[in-house]
Order: sequence, then C-alpha cells, then structure tokens
Amino acid sequence: MNKNVILAIDQGSSGTRAFAVDSSGAVLYKRTDVLCAQHPREGYAQYDAAELLESQLSVLNELLDKLEDEEVSAIAVSSQRSTVVLWDCKTGEALAPVLSWQDGRATEEAEKVSIPQQDIHKVTGLYKTPFYSAAKIAWCLKHVPAVQQAAQNHTLAVGPVATYLIWRLTKGAVFAIDPTLAQRTLLFNIHTGDWDNDLLNAFGIKKEFLPQIRPSQADYGIYEYKERRIPILVCVGDQQASLAGMGLKAGSSSINYGTGAFFLHNTGRELKQIPGILTSVAASGTDGKSDFILEGPVNASGVIFTWLRELGFEVELEELDELCAQAQKPVWFLPALGGLGAPYWDFTVSPVFSGFTPQTKKADVAAGVLRGIAFLLADIAYYIKNYGVAIGDIKVSGGLANNQTLLNFQADILQTNLLKCPETESTAMGTAWLAAQALNIDTSTWPLFKTCEKVKPTLSSEEAELLNRQWRTFLDWCRTQK
Repeated sequence: MNKNVILAIDQGSSGTRAFAVDSSGAVLYKRTDVLCAQHPREGYAQYDAAELLESQLSVLNELLDKLEDEEVSAIAVSSQRSTVVLWDCKTGEALAPVLSWQDGRATEEAEKVSIPQQDIHKVTGLYKTPFYSAAKIAWCLKHVPAVQQAAQNHTLAVGPVATYLIWRLTKGAVFAIDPTLAQRTLLFNIHTGDWDNDLLNAFGIKKEFLPQIRPSQADYGIYEYKERRIPILVCVGDQQASLAGMGLKAGSSSINYGTGAFFLHNTGRELKQIPGILTSVAASGTDGKSDFILEGPVNASGVIFTWLRELGFEVELEELDELCAQAQKPVWFLPALGGLGAPYWDFTVSPVFSGFTPQTKKADVAAGVLRGIAFLLADIAYYIKNYGVAIGDIKVSGGLANNQTLLNFQADILQTNLLKCPETESTAMGTAWLAAQALNIDTSTWPLFKTCEKVKPTLSSEEAELLNRQWRTFLDWCRTQK
C-alpha cells in the first residue's frame, strides 16, 4: 500500500489531466480527457461549464476508484489562469459560457478603462487586454442577463476554473483563489497582495463577486467521495505549477510549450518590471511568501497544429520529428493566432505564411511552423537579456518539448543550452510537488529533479544571427501589412 498518494488535477486549454503521484514522486496512474474550446464566432473561445466540470470530476473520480486501496492524502488543483467562470452561488449553475483566456470579445471593455497601460502594468504586472479576466467579467455583466440578475441578487460568484472546481468539490464551502490565479484577473495588486479597489471600480466589478485570496499551499476544504474525506491543499495557476515542477530557482529560466508557450525567468524576491514583459507571482508557500517571475507569453504554440488540422493540413505531433527531418527549405511562418504576445502586444496581426515555391513540401511547412514558435520565444529571451537579465541555460517542458526538431532549433536560435526535463508534464507534476511540500514529504529524490537532457546549439553564432535578422525582417513586414 502506498502512503501519501497525491491526486493532481491540471485543467489545461485542450484537456483535463489527472496524475496520481506517490510519496517518492512516482506516477502511479494518469488520466486525460480531451476538451477543446468552442469558437462560435471569430475572436470567441469558450467552454460549456457543465462539460468542463464533468471532465474534471470524471478523471478525478476514476483515479480515486483505481486507488481505493491506497491512502490518498491530498488533492491539488492547477488550471489555465485567465479563463473565467461566472456562476450563481445559491444554485451552483453557470450563468454564462466559460470564457477562455484566448477569447477576445471584451476588447471594447478593456479599451474604455481610462487607467493608462503603464499604471496597469505597475500595479498588476500585466497589461490592459481582453485576454485577462476583468474585461471578460465586465462584458458578461453588460451582455448576459443571467449574470446581471445574479449581481443584483448578490448571488454572483466569479473565479478561474480551479476556484470553480474547488467550490463544487467542497459543496460551496470554500470560495477561494491563490495569488497566481488572482493576478490573472487584472484586478490584483502585486504590491499589496490583495484586490485593487481602483481596478475594481474601473471595470465595474464588485469585490463581493470575487473569491477570498489564500496562499497557493493552503486549506482549500475537503472533498467527500465514497466515504473518503480528502483535503484539498493546493490551488495554483498552470504556469506557476510548471515552474515548481521544473524546480526553477531564483535566477533560472524556462520555456513551457503548451497550447500557448511561455518564457519564464525567476527573479527571486525582487519585483522586477520591464516594459512589454509581464511580472507574475510564483506559487506561494503556507507562509504566503512567493518569488516574482518575468513572463513572456506566445499566444499560440500547440494550438497551431489543431488549427492546421481544421484547415485540412493533417499532421500528428508524434510524426513531426520524422516529417521535419525531410524539410529542405522551411517556409516562414508567423504563429500569430490570437495576435502577438510579449514583447509586441499586437492583436491586429494574424498568422502569416511566406516563402512558398513550387518545390515546397509538407515537411517544409511543418518545420516552418516549429521555427516560428521558436523565433517568437527567442525574441522574448533576447528582449529580457537587453535589460541586463542573465538568462543562462533554459529548462524546457510541455507537450511540444518532446519534439527534438523544435528543441534543436530553439537552442540554435538562442545560442543557449536547453535542459529537457525528464517529465515533460511539469504542470501536473509541479502541482503534485506543491502538495507534497504542504504535507512535509521529502521530495529531494523525486524523479522530477533528475538530471535533464542537455540540448546544445549546433549553429555558429554568425549563422544564428543571420537567421534572426531574416526573421525580424519577415516579422516587421507582417506587422506593416495589416
């Protein structure tokens, strides 16, 4: 019998994952349920709340049934950060579609907020865009009658996916959020660690709608299932869970290739702010203290291949390496699905392909797509380096980190070593690790922190600089051809 088994739930943009991890860090079982956002109109991205909840409960309960003879000590929950659920706290019913972080329908609500961008950035570490929760909440308050009615009745509850799941698991007993998720609402002050009244007023959102802020490692209530009573000990944003899963200490950097991709650099307890780059808070311990992170998002990474399949370009991720090895002249591709993130913040740009010839093959397209993702991440890293931040070797994780072609090119274009983690599902494992810490389990020997595979650059610095110059020419052209 395994003791101190932890169930970690990772609610990502393209599915729900649940890991059962024992006290040695070994994964006993994994479960995945695919769940993709719906796109009813251009710029819209949403989920059905009932389907989302059913997906979470099904993987959680299935693992609990598998573990009926094991001692399950904790549940830990991580989720995509800016995706927001609005529900009635009396009935538990969702009042609107669950708006994904990718949803851009609230552009007008974001633009009409009079607080300047530099002030928003100083207070929240973020920028005023429709992709964070505040503008989405404001849009629902304006356009969804059920939300308006619940607000008038003082029964409206608003929170990210993790908060909603915990509320349902505890039968409404716990309505809480951690700082990593609270920040992504664009209503959280990173200096005070609390909701910001000026931002609440600017977006027309009442504090009573929002959850209580607790540390990432804290008491989030009890889930009762078939005579079991299991404490929920972690609530955290997916990227911060990934950082924990990679053991990212102060001064170190990482790239997480998920639905979107993120370049992250841990600045320790120093709150450092760079124009065009997000400043985020890391997962907080039971004492409530946390490091700060410089963060550069690329809006589209793994989702690009979903989009390509919908266009009829069939390619499976497992086949990418073999396919890309056949590329002779990769095309140029700007993966601006949902616009450009850091450091450009240009939402007027769409995906662009260039460089096609009569000889272009499928392999050239696939390789060009991977290169486009790598170029955007390199832009973020070089931009941060220009502000005097030492990047060093970069740990990598996420689904696309299993693609050697991508990692080879990323190392080449950055002229930096990449360290591939042994467990690329760093979000789920990081979520479990945070729970293990809360349980005072010795995690020093967890496989999570075994020696990483090193991917070294093979291009010369001159060849890499030439490619970077060509990329910047292509990017500038794309941004001027609206």
